[in-house]
Amino acid sequence: MYGGESKPRARSPPGRTPGVRRAAARSQGGARLASGKSGAHRARDFPPWLVEKLGGRGAYSPGGRRQWRSAANRVVRGRRGGHHLARRSVLSPLLAIAFALLGALAFGFLAWAHLAFWRARFAPRDRPDEIHYVRTADGWRIALRRYRPRGDGPRFAEPVILCHGLGANHYNLDWDPPLGLAQALAERGRDCFVLSLRSHHGSDRPGLFNDLRWGFSFDDYLHHDVPAAIAHVLEVTGAERVQWVGHSMGGILAYALGGTAWERRLAGGIVAVGSPASFAHQPYLVRLVKLGRLLAGRTRIRKRWLSRLLAPFTGWFDPPFSELVIAPKSIEGPVIRRLQAHVFEDISAGVMAQFADWVVNDCIRSLDRKVDYQASMRALRVPILLVGGSKDMMAPPGCMRAAAEQIRCEDKTLLLFGKAYGSRVEYGHGDLILGTEAPNEIYPAIDAWLRARATPLEAARGAVLRAERA
Repeated sequence: MYGGESKPRARSPPGRTPGVRRAAARSQGGARLASGKSGAHRARDFPPWLVEKLGGRGAYSPGGRRQWRSAANRVVRGRRGGHHLARRSVLSPLLAIAFALLGALAFGFLAWAHLAFWRARFAPRDRPDEIHYVRTADGWRIALRRYRPRGDGPRFAEPVILCHGLGANHYNLDWDPPLGLAQALAERGRDCFVLSLRSHHGSDRPGLFNDLRWGFSFDDYLHHDVPAAIAHVLEVTGAERVQWVGHSMGGILAYALGGTAWERRLAGGIVAVGSPASFAHQPYLVRLVKLGRLLAGRTRIRKRWLSRLLAPFTGWFDPPFSELVIAPKSIEGPVIRRLQAHVFEDISAGVMAQFADWVVNDCIRSLDRKVDYQASMRALRVPILLVGGSKDMMAPPGCMRAAAEQIRCEDKTLLLFGKAYGSRVEYGHGDLILGTEAPNEIYPAIDAWLRARATPLEAARGAVLRAERA
C-alpha cells in the first residue's frame, strides 16, 4: 500500500492484548489473567505488583505453574475485594458490641427472673397487724412492724421494741412462727414493734429516684433512727417507757444510749442477744472487716443481691465463713434457704468503716472517734439481760462475760446457752434467734425476764386512777 508491500498485523497471543494488559495492571484484569485459560504464562505476563508479591517462584516449572496461578488468584481476589473487607472490619466491632449488649440484657433478665421466682417461693407467710412509718430528724422514713398482744394472758404497760443486727433486717426477729421472737412475745401478751433501720427492708433505701445516699454510719442509727422509733412507740401506745430487745448490733445500740436522756425511756429493761461489748476475743475478725471495707468502697457491701441469688443453693452445704453466723446444723436447710432469700441486707460503707475501727482497735466509739460508747455502756443503770451462745464467734462466751463485767447496773443477768450450759444443742450467732431449738429454750427465757420487770396493765391503770384521785 502506498508503493510498499503491506505486512499483515501480527496478532497478539491470547491473553496478551493491550486491553488485557491494561486490565491486568489493575486489580480486576489480574483475576482474568490469572485464570490460566490461555495456556502457559510467564511471570512477565502478570502485573508487576503481583510478580513482586509472589516473587516469580514456580512460574516456569510444569508442576509449579498451577500453584502459581492459584496463589495469584487468591492475591488478586483479596485485592479486588479490599473494599468489602474494609466494610466488614467496620461492622465487626458494632456487631460485637450488639451481641455483648444482648448477652448482658439476657443475663440481667435471667438473674431478675431467678430472684423473683425464688423470693416468691421462699417468702414468709406471716404478716404484722400494723406497719407504722416514722420520719427521722434527717429525713429518712423507717418502718415499725407491730404485733399486738394475743391470747388470753395478762397484758403489760410497756411495749417491746425489737431491733435487728448488722447486715440483717426485721425478718431476723419476726420470721414465720415458730421462729419469730416478736410473734412469740405477742402470743404471751406483749405489744411488739419490730424496727427496720434505714436502708433495710420496708424502710427508705438510697436509689436513683431519691436524694438519699449510702455512706451513713452506726451513729446515724443511734442519733436518728432509734430516737424516732422510741418516740413513736411511746406516742402510739401512751406508755412512759419501753423494753428493748436487740440482736447483735441492735443490742450495741442500746449500750450506746447509756447516760443519755433516752436511757430513761428504756427503764423497762434491755435484752442484748449476742451483742459484743469488746473485740479482744475475736482476732479472726480483723481480716474479715478489712475485706469488708475493701468491698464496701464508698457506698456499700452489696450483700443483699448476692445472698438472694445464692439462696436456692444454700443449706445443702456449709459455705465459707458460715460458722461466723450460725453453728453447723443448728438451722434446718429449708429454713436457711428461705432466710437467705429475705433476711440479709447491704452494709453501708460508713457502718463498715466504724465496725472495722472497733474490731481493729478493740473499742466501740463514734465514727469521728470522739464519743466512747463503752463509757456509755458503763453508765447504764437500767435492768439488762445478756444472752450468749456457746458457739457464737461474733460474741463468744468470754466476750459476753466481759460485757457483764463492764456494766455496773445493779440488775444485770447473763444467760449462756449451749450443751456446756445445759441446753440441748449448741448455739451460734444467728441461732440464738433463729435456731431450731430457740423457741423452746431461748424465747421463754427472754419472755420470763421481760415479764418480771414489766408492769401488768391492771396495776398500771390502778396507779393512774390513784394518781388522778390524789
